Amino acid sequence: MIKYQWLVIVVLIGCIVSFASCNKTQQLKVSVVPDVEPAEIVEQETTDIIPVDPIDGSVDVLIYIGKTLWISPENAENEAEMTKFLLESESVQVEITKSKEAVRDWMLQTTANGVVNVCILYGILPSTIYPSGNAQPDGSVAENWIETTDGDTILNHADYFGYNSSEGTANERGAMQNLMDLPEIEIDVYEHNVPMYVTAEGSRLAPSMVHFSSDRPFPLDQLEDEWFAEKILASNTGNTQQATLADPIIVRDGDRGRLAIVFHTLYKNNPKAEVAAQIINYLLTQ
Repeated sequence: MIKYQWLVIVVLIGCIVSFASCNKTQQLKVSVVPDVEPAEIVEQETTDIIPVDPIDGSVDVLIYIGKTLWISPENAENEAEMTKFLLESESVQVEITKSKEAVRDWMLQTTANGVVNVCILYGILPSTIYPSGNAQPDGSVAENWIETTDGDTILNHADYFGYNSSEGTANERGAMQNLMDLPEIEIDVYEHNVPMYVTAEGSRLAPSMVHFSSDRPFPLDQLEDEWFAEKILASNTGNTQQATLADPIIVRDGDRGRLAIVFHTLYKNNPKAEVAAQIINYLLTQ
């Protein structure tokens, strides 16, 4: 009997030890799980943002592709990359950016630096260089940039130059009027597919030029004050004398800066990169 009593006691002691051991193991497993909220993990991931590198002032040409109109973002990026490739093969320093702040900082660095610089846009005017809704009619970064005798040039593809801002607010005709200080100048927004015929100087300056149809040709008969047509690459007459509309065209404010309208077209497949590179090669040698 005593033998069985001892056996029961041994079994009970074993159960107690086993139960205590199980509790201890359970506690150890729980202790290795980190006490972190899911929101904290997401926040850590989203705050790891790579800052935009500033564009050095030694860059000759800056191409902005942050927003586009009348050309898809993918096509604009392809055109920008091709323009960069063609110009760099001629030892021109080119950068492409999606940052409107980088455009502003680069323009401030290159204003009145004594050399020609070119900024390429694709139908959108960054609000950092010209505040949206024509909020700064005079003295904007862009206006100051083209009003020095450097000969700096804003070259615009696709939609109406300056009509649309990177903020999604339309400047309409005001941007071009204010930047040129010509309050009456405006491009006809109601006529599309205007035939443009390559001029003789267009063939010489840009061998890649071909006849095409423009959706926003530049009105030559509205140039006033010191603004003049420096180069007409294609016009509605195929020459530079009797023409009233032009695209591509380089217009200049006396001995100051320039605007270049290059293929103002609605989602059309034009040789934008090739002609832009050829125009810029001309500009940088002036």
